[in-house]
Amino acid sequence: MSIRLEAPTWLIAGLLAMALAIGLVAGVDPPIAAAVAIGLGFVVLVLLDLTLGVCALALLGFLEVLPKIGNLSMAKLAGALLVLSWIGYVSTREHSRGLLAERPAFAYVLLMFIGWAAITLAWADNRGASLHALSRYAPNLVLFPVVFTAVRSRRDVVRILGAVVIGAAIAAAVGILKPPSAGAVADAGRATGTIGDANELAAALIVGLFVAGGFAVTRGIDGRARAASALVVPLCLAGILLSLSRGGLIAVAAAAAVAVIVAGRWRARASLLATVVVATGLFYFTLLAPPVAQERVTQVAGGTGRIDLWTVGGRMVEAHPIRGIGVGNFASSSIHYLLRPGIITRADFIITTPKVAHNTYLQVLAEMGAPGLALFLAIIGFALGSTLLAARRFERAGATELEILCRALFVGLFGYLVASFFISEMYSKIMWVLLAMGPPLLVLANRQLRDVSAPEEAPPGAASRPAAAS
Repeated sequence: MSIRLEAPTWLIAGLLAMALAIGLVAGVDPPIAAAVAIGLGFVVLVLLDLTLGVCALALLGFLEVLPKIGNLSMAKLAGALLVLSWIGYVSTREHSRGLLAERPAFAYVLLMFIGWAAITLAWADNRGASLHALSRYAPNLVLFPVVFTAVRSRRDVVRILGAVVIGAAIAAAVGILKPPSAGAVADAGRATGTIGDANELAAALIVGLFVAGGFAVTRGIDGRARAASALVVPLCLAGILLSLSRGGLIAVAAAAAVAVIVAGRWRARASLLATVVVATGLFYFTLLAPPVAQERVTQVAGGTGRIDLWTVGGRMVEAHPIRGIGVGNFASSSIHYLLRPGIITRADFIITTPKVAHNTYLQVLAEMGAPGLALFLAIIGFALGSTLLAARRFERAGATELEILCRALFVGLFGYLVASFFISEMYSKIMWVLLAMGPPLLVLANRQLRDVSAPEEAPPGAASRPAAAS
């Protein structure tokens, strides 16, 4: 029996042309040809299974040290390809209602945020920097409808969060086994893992720590996956400690406290995990850490120029509290706010090598004013609230696995957002992918709760059966 494969002539011709083009490019620049081939493979993967594309993006968010094409990292490339593939996906398949139909008010908030960011170009000093910032914000915001389409079942949730755990395990293992050399980073001896920055590594590992913990205590998960997740928990904690990130340590302590508050009926286990995490940190920095590490963690006066950057950011906000200085303009415009009343000790971070604000919320406020920060916080608040509400509704529906994973995701994200008070993470793929999980998780929880709450179908004839005589 023969099988005949039918395909449009234009599609076959297009595939042959692309194969020929990749072959020609490979003869000139093999790395670019390999990147193009990987990109095409990624597009095909997403068209076959959109959720796998989200998994790949979540994983790549932890692998920022992979080779780049110019200034384009693999995570950025994957994000752009995911968005393009999603457009093709939703235009060629029958699907249920999307984010705009299910959560119109939230969708409008997303549009208002990117719209206001675009408006700030009108008064931005460096419009090139503003356009670059917009090119990074826009794909991240589009992740909300993308993930909304991709997450439709328990399996989708487990796969995406599983990719997060795998990415965190890789980042932590590299940070522990391969510390940076003295000439590689400014703060030698601090673990940077596959993220490339010690503070950003700590923030990312907080998410991995708590999500892995959620997998480890969830009985419905495969036993081998639970055991592997249990090993990832101390791995992430060790990576956070070796990063020597003060912001990361504050964030993990805050997340541990919140875990106890939002754990619900799992409060005893959450309290145990929180106690172990805090006790391990105290034990390490009290008895095991070298003196240099102890001094860095306990010596907080001035930081490494962060206070000066915050001072400049405060001056920007004071000068332009409503409109801001223009999206993406913090580093390039900071020099204009240097010669003001107040002491600046690290002027090199403003003149010689301009730095970002090292505070996500201050940078958004300085660049886009009060309206921009309000919209930014509204997006975060809705996503976090959806995740926690989904956990409570999964509990009512008896979906214990998803309930625990939602609570773990909420705690991990909360810790990441606390850590973002000390770093500028407005464009973080990890943050935006996990925030985008909130709305579809709530839709999935509502659906499961409706299924459980629906009255059982009465047997035929039951309604017409006469009542028994008293």
